[in-house]
Amino acid sequence: MIFVGEEDKSVFSFMERFAMVCEGVADLKNVKVVPSGPFILSRTSFPEYFFKESDADIVENVENDITFFAERIAPYLSISYRFVGEEPNDSVTNEYNLAMKRILPKYGIELVEIPRKEQDNTYISASLVRKYLTDDDTMNLKKLVPESTVKILFGSD
Repeated sequence: MIFVGEEDKSVFSFMERFAMVCEGVADLKNVKVVPSGPFILSRTSFPEYFFKESDADIVENVENDITFFAERIAPYLSISYRFVGEEPNDSVTNEYNLAMKRILPKYGIELVEIPRKEQDNTYISASLVRKYLTDDDTMNLKKLVPESTVKILFGSD
């Protein structure tokens, strides 16, 4: 199950992101794509993620967000694994990942951290994709995103 954040605080609307994820995993029959709802990495549960604040409140909110997921969402959906991408560049997201490593096992949930994909010795990130979009650098952008996303962004070639 992939939760797509419903916050419309991005270059792409929720509906656009949802379509990109659905198309990107369409060939994976055992994967379901669902909206995140108001309590999975949302401005309600973890506002620092969206404002990239770094202070003592982050630790408390991170723990609250993860604990809510572990106690309320995971049991209801029978989630025993949580997959996340490694985060070498963003300290707030990295702190979130570190907290999940500490907290989730207490609830019988195994965290699986997937290494960040690289292109030309540079980590692929949403920030880099947004930069190439802003710069109208289609050639480099196409190197970073799956073909299904290219089709959504630019139409079929």
